[in-house]
Amino acid sequence: MRRRIDRLWRLGGTGIAFAFIFFGGGLLAATLLPVLAVIPGNQRDRVQAIIRLNFRFYMSMLQWLGLLQLEIEGAERLKSSGGRIIVANHPSLLDVVMLMALVPRAQCIVKHELWNSFLLGGLMRRAGYIRNDLEPDAMVEACRTALDQGYSLIIFPEGTRTRPGSLPRFRRGFANLATLAGASIQLVIITCDPPTLVKGESWWRIPERKPLFRLVVDDCLDANMYLGYSYRSIAARKLVGYLEAHYAEKLRNTCK
Repeated sequence: MRRRIDRLWRLGGTGIAFAFIFFGGGLLAATLLPVLAVIPGNQRDRVQAIIRLNFRFYMSMLQWLGLLQLEIEGAERLKSSGGRIIVANHPSLLDVVMLMALVPRAQCIVKHELWNSFLLGGLMRRAGYIRNDLEPDAMVEACRTALDQGYSLIIFPEGTRTRPGSLPRFRRGFANLATLAGASIQLVIITCDPPTLVKGESWWRIPERKPLFRLVVDDCLDANMYLGYSYRSIAARKLVGYLEAHYAEKLRNTCK
């Protein structure tokens, strides 16, 4: 009986949390952002700071409601990660929220559907995030500019959430960008036990017990290590191969 009550509580809380993130973002875009637009100074940094504070509050709210547990190792490394590419695996819908709550001046590549969203589109545009349907040259230039300006570029190289029981398989786009920009790569490893909010699963299909999210800020790599090859395509392939092996080693026990 107690477990059933706990599960019903978490189900109701999850619904409230989803409503908060979507409708709260729309309300924020409609009320506070127009005020910020007329204040002199860097609007993008102000909007990103507000998003970060809201995500920090959101993660605290999820823990206070008893919907999840969160453990973070090495969070201080993310505070000095400006000008780096932050690479993370992607087991859950909450991964981007957790990282953006921790990273000052975070830059993201967002789906064009979100960029054009009625509720959240204004927030994405005023924050200066990069839309994912840009032409390749424009995409690389936008990312390189963000890194040069000291922003941390958060990338999930799988391109989508990992299915439970599978090891990450990375696309090569981030590696091409890293070698072109000569950027440092900060690795972040995320686990969630039991899995929740995974690809293809509706939000109301919550696990039987409260999930534990663990975020570990791991090694920092210098992409220049891979520039000794004759072609950048080879360098990108070597970098992807190394990272897939690294993440497989770190995550193997969680994927059984």
